[in-house]
Amino acid sequence: MIGRFLPLVGALLLLGVVCWRPWLQRRRYGSTGVWLFRSGHWQQNVRDALGVVLLVCLVGQAIVAAGWSEGLSSLAVIDQLTTKPWQVAGTVLLFGGIGFLVMAQLDLGASWRIGIEEGTSPGLVTTGLYRFCRNPIFLAILITLTGYTLLLPTRLSLALLLGTFLGVRQQVLVEEAYLLRSYGDSYREYARRVGRFLPGIGRLQDPES
Repeated sequence: MIGRFLPLVGALLLLGVVCWRPWLQRRRYGSTGVWLFRSGHWQQNVRDALGVVLLVCLVGQAIVAAGWSEGLSSLAVIDQLTTKPWQVAGTVLLFGGIGFLVMAQLDLGASWRIGIEEGTSPGLVTTGLYRFCRNPIFLAILITLTGYTLLLPTRLSLALLLGTFLGVRQQVLVEEAYLLRSYGDSYREYARRVGRFLPGIGRLQDPES
């Protein structure tokens, strides 16, 4: 019985982290660090909007699953994923990913942003989790959504996971271009040493290309 509430708890925690971090940023540094929908490029604004839609869908589907699970039966991918081993794996990934997300956000300190603030260079962070991975926040989000999908295996969950992966891939490329403009050779050297998502994998051989 408690298993059907786990996606809702996880989705609410994820939403809470998203809301808590701007509050902490403003308290510590005087600015929320939220730069959504401020880009002059429509593609970036679309990605920002899809991020908001993602959160709404995660929380909305989890509410339906907790209060009216029969309503999702037509969207279910496979019933076997509701067995205990899959629930354990999903729970570990969901809540472990959220914990990882909190750590990655805290490691950024004053440099934390949601969105891209062009023309600023608050500092290139290469310590903490960023010693092993250039994008631990995005990695944590993908881990969290994988756990959510295992706990709530619907076609919508799979679509959100796939869409997030594709969106993250594109967003990383845009952010890398921004970091190159802002930090130049310092970022090039860092990107040649540290993998994009996993240690040693996705290091930039020619960041200028």
